[in-house]
Order: sequence, then C-alpha cells, then structure tokens
Amino acid sequence: MEMEVTVKSNAKSAPAKKPEEYQFVVSRAKGAEFETDGLREEFAYRDLGLADASHGDFHAHIIKAKHLNGGHNGLHRHLVGLQFAMVLKGWVSFYYAEHGEFRYEQGDAVTIPGETLHELRDYSEDLELLELTGPAVYNTVREDGSEMATPGQKVRIEERTTSVKSTEAK
Repeated sequence: MEMEVTVKSNAKSAPAKKPEEYQFVVSRAKGAEFETDGLREEFAYRDLGLADASHGDFHAHIIKAKHLNGGHNGLHRHLVGLQFAMVLKGWVSFYYAEHGEFRYEQGDAVTIPGETLHELRDYSEDLELLELTGPAVYNTVREDGSEMATPGQKVRIEERTTSVKSTEAK
C-alpha cells in the first residue's frame, strides 16, 4: 500500500556559496556521453555540469537503464543534505524505510531528505531519471553501517571540484 507524504517547510536556507561565485555551465544533449562507473552497474550516468558550476555544492545527472539484470544494493543511505529525483522516461520503484514503497512514472518527482534509508526495487528498461544531490560528492552507507565503494564518477567530480576550491583558497 502506497501512502502519499507531503511536507511543507517555511525554512529559508542560503546556498553554501554566494550565487555570484557559481559558474555558468551548459551541458548539451547532442553528443553527450554516459559514464558506466556510477553507483550501479545496471545504469549509465550523464553528468550535467552542476558540480563544476557549484564548486561541489550540488550534483545533477541523468541516469539511464542499460539492462534489467541489475543487482540490488539493499537498504542504504546517502550522506547528503538532500536528494531529488524526477522520472524523465519509464518508471522506477523505491522503498523507503520510514515511508513504504513508491512507484514513480514519467513526470513524477520526489525530494528525499538526507540520510533516508532506501532501496531501489524495480525499474523499466527505458528508465531515464534526473537526479540532484547536495553536496555533489558523498558517501553511501549500507543499513548495517558499512560503506559502499565510491564510484569512479564521484571520484572524478571530487578531484575537479577540490582542485577548484584549492585554487580559490590561494
């Protein structure tokens, strides 16, 4: 049984950086490459440049299903402030320890508070998902507290955004 949870907040938060410190970045769909060393082997990931533009404060990518034979990572949490996802094509099903299971279809979106224990349950072969996180680079921890390996994609983002921050500090 699915239950809808709506949370409203009057909280006003400032970005980690001043808006004028962010960069102008364009990511074109035509000719864009998808990386295959993200968190999940069954997906390909297209970085949208938000991590570079925000100096690592945020990350955005398109996640595309490669096949339906993916392994499930079990219940885990991302050590982030928040995670946002929107289904661009197809459908996906997630389970949240505190909220139950939800199936999202094209056009559906979800904002997930940081460190929410969750698990991918199922997805369509044509799945395309927009995902945003803050910050860009973070650790992922299983339900038992053990850390999952950091994907190559996140390592490269950390290297790029750390070198920019180091240069700014000088």
